[in-house]
Amino acid sequence: MQGEYRISYIAPPRYTPQEWPERPLQANIHFLRDDLKQRMPAPDHQLLASLEQGGVPTVHNMIMGDRIVSKLRYGDALGYATFLAQRLIELFSSVKPSVIVGGFDAIHSGLALAVAKRINIPWFALNFSVIPPGLACFCDRMSPTARVLTNVRPSSELQSLAEASLQKFENRKIQAYAYIAPPPLSLAGKMAKLPRRLLALHRTIRRSRLREFLQFTEERTDHSVSAVLEHFRGTSRARKALSEFRALNDPPGTPYVFFGLHFQPESSIDVLAPFFSNQMWVIELLSRSIPPTHKLLVKIHKSDISNYSREQLDKMQSFPGVELVAPFADTRNFIQNAGLIVAIQGTIGLEAALFGKPVIMLGESPVTIFPSASGIGEIADLPSLIRSKLAGSPPSRTDIVNAYAAYMAPFSPASHNDWTARITADEIDNYVVLFDALKQHVLSRENDRLPTAGRETVPSTGT
Repeated sequence: MQGEYRISYIAPPRYTPQEWPERPLQANIHFLRDDLKQRMPAPDHQLLASLEQGGVPTVHNMIMGDRIVSKLRYGDALGYATFLAQRLIELFSSVKPSVIVGGFDAIHSGLALAVAKRINIPWFALNFSVIPPGLACFCDRMSPTARVLTNVRPSSELQSLAEASLQKFENRKIQAYAYIAPPPLSLAGKMAKLPRRLLALHRTIRRSRLREFLQFTEERTDHSVSAVLEHFRGTSRARKALSEFRALNDPPGTPYVFFGLHFQPESSIDVLAPFFSNQMWVIELLSRSIPPTHKLLVKIHKSDISNYSREQLDKMQSFPGVELVAPFADTRNFIQNAGLIVAIQGTIGLEAALFGKPVIMLGESPVTIFPSASGIGEIADLPSLIRSKLAGSPPSRTDIVNAYAAYMAPFSPASHNDWTARITADEIDNYVVLFDALKQHVLSRENDRLPTAGRETVPSTGT
């Protein structure tokens, strides 16, 4: 990166020095494991418990939110968490960063925050905008509500951005990015993918001898032939069950409350909204709370189709007033015709708020800044909250624009959150500005804590 920064980088857990694609290795790249066959220590329950404090997810939520570690045996998961915690303490103590920039996903991100707070190093995570894309800000804990205002922009600039973005959203020129699971392949499509699948099978067989060590950082289907076969059988059963199940593709003519399921495991609910991570329970909770004038429409997540069995689909629809929405149905149409939208996290709540639709957010969310959106409050009060939201009047467009401007105030130009695309020179310049603003924020916060003058300024270091 341009500028005065010394950047250190911790490679993702799946990499060791031997598997890092670039040679020679750079001195500022660090690895969690020096050797793939490194054995995990015994769980250190006291160490892990000592890392839990205010603003840090519990270790159990970190485990449940990691798509790989959540599938390990409990003792193995705690042993891996112990290893990560010990290694991060070692790395941070050695590198001595002024600032740690991490992420929201996976157990090593949560433990990096916990270790940073324990040894008193400022920690931040980049948070990217979805509508519109191309903006980013920093959060100082694992919550989208913990956004840091590092660069105050003129009110007129924010108002213009909000108005332009809202118009583009209304005209479908901006739509929330979502991964769409591919539909079943034709015979020709399956034949075209056969060579790639044979190569993947060869790789899986070759790596099966290392499954003891790969289990912490790779899906079981990457290193176990039996797991591959089990995955294909499960996916086939799930797709068959969904094809035989009656799900809505278009909004009904009768009133309804709309709720979209999340992909799981996922940090957005397992870490950021852990007490609503049991989505079957959330469906039951909502079905018990809506009035009989409305149905509860539950949309199946596009990228999680293979995880729903016939028994789960039947269970969802067994609750009073519940009907299912097909995974590839147009979510926007259902939002626009709903009497109320309920979301745990995600962009459904933001999209609904931009339309001025009544919204209830179950997890912590900056969407509640919009006039039509509310947090859940006490669970026992949910039925009355739902009734009041259904009876409320829609906000004016001016109120929506004003709220949208306030929502985007922490964001600055950056890049789209798609790291498969090559970043441009202008986007690099955007990040320099973003990190300059973060540096000033950190230095001002340090000065506020230290009453004495004359402290030396150290260039920011990101790890």
